[in-house]
Amino acid sequence: MSINSSELIVANDDSFRIRVLIVTSLGAFLTPFTSSLISFAVPKIASTFHSNFTDIVWVPMAYLIALPTFMILLGRLSDMYGRIRFYRIGFIVFSFGTLLASIASNIYFLILSSFVMGFGGALIGTNSTAIISLVYPKEKRGWALGINAMSVYLGLTMAPVLGGILTQFFPWQAIFIINIPIALVALVLTFIYMKRTRIDEIRKKEKIDSIGSLIFTGSIFSIVLYLSLGQIYNFFSTIYLLVIGLALIVTFVFFERHIENPMLDISLFTTNRTFSAANFTAFLNYVSTFSITFIFSIFLQIILGYSPFSAGMILMIEPILMVVFSPISGKMSDKYGSRGIASAGMLIIAIAFFILAFINGKSGILSMIIPLGILGIGFGLFSAPNTNSVMGSVSSNKVGVASGTLGTMRFTGQLLSLALASAILSVSIPHSMLIQIFSGVTVKSGIDASTFENGFRAIMIFSGILSLIGSYTSLLRTKRQITNKNGDV
Repeated sequence: MSINSSELIVANDDSFRIRVLIVTSLGAFLTPFTSSLISFAVPKIASTFHSNFTDIVWVPMAYLIALPTFMILLGRLSDMYGRIRFYRIGFIVFSFGTLLASIASNIYFLILSSFVMGFGGALIGTNSTAIISLVYPKEKRGWALGINAMSVYLGLTMAPVLGGILTQFFPWQAIFIINIPIALVALVLTFIYMKRTRIDEIRKKEKIDSIGSLIFTGSIFSIVLYLSLGQIYNFFSTIYLLVIGLALIVTFVFFERHIENPMLDISLFTTNRTFSAANFTAFLNYVSTFSITFIFSIFLQIILGYSPFSAGMILMIEPILMVVFSPISGKMSDKYGSRGIASAGMLIIAIAFFILAFINGKSGILSMIIPLGILGIGFGLFSAPNTNSVMGSVSSNKVGVASGTLGTMRFTGQLLSLALASAILSVSIPHSMLIQIFSGVTVKSGIDASTFENGFRAIMIFSGILSLIGSYTSLLRTKRQITNKNGDV
């Protein structure tokens, strides 16, 4: 099964591709922007609803849990029934969830609304990358994915600044309301800029793998829930969720090998080394890097005594350099190939972590800004080329699943990164205090600086080792590749 070339109608129309890139970049911007805004506004929401920390932490986590849980399933459904159609549905669901959140009268309704927003975000994120991969030919795809990645980092960069303004001068509902016009504008633009494509048409009647979908969704949900709940309660007390999740994955793999139209083609992992290696490297990348903001927020504000504004300005150096280098690395991957550039990015990230392992409470501001800048450069060099490897390693009829798989690796890696950081820091930080910090509440005392620095150093070294492993796995690729009708590998 493959997409007929007439379904793409984009042969040599660069202006059309640019318009599609604008719309997909809005989607790429929206998901991380919203996630950061929600986390930023947690203290104000907690004071409004008089919620305890165990309840309030579910507001940002419900959003994050929905993303990896549904991305592969939604990617498969998009491959079957139309990527642009599902992309539009994503903006509708996201806007509906945002509207519900803005009128929430209690914390539990707000948590449910956040989950709905996350489901919409999963639809948007999965199809944003997939649509770019279909519209852009191989020789231009890396640059387009670099712009897409740049949009993600713009969302991460702008959220703290705008979140601070909104939470200080407006009611907490403003952080949700501001997303509605962005989503609706993007939705309207899909009808204006994407109407010339027939990607949205059903290519072939297929049976939906309902049983496999339920098993897989249940497995990812259990694992993600374990990583999330472990940070609130205790990783040992919720271990049963991890056991259930792993057991369901084994069941899923066995089941998918014996049906005609599987929800997830297992051969993508067993026979396509580029696909499996690039996804695994993405997972290692996010496990090693995502907790850096969380860790440094504690280090700068609590150990070194920086104000939240000053700490935010220091941490902004990383995403700013990601924004700068993502399009550059994407363009380079079009010309020189993806694996070497992505591997170099992971190596640079590893070097940054090993430098950060030597800083302490007496270190000057430059000793932190420089390695954080190196980290941002490494991440910027890695992201777009690695995504290009994943999307270029599959045929056109599997780009939705490929994008969903990559997204699942990304968000599961992010949650595992926070879980590992929390577990290591729990040695020096009381569990109740860790929950408060994770919820966005600044705690001014009660942490032993030297003990925290030992935990900080352990996290940096561990992250550096993971990044070194990722630098190697990024070099792996399938020796024999097949080029499809659209020039994809």
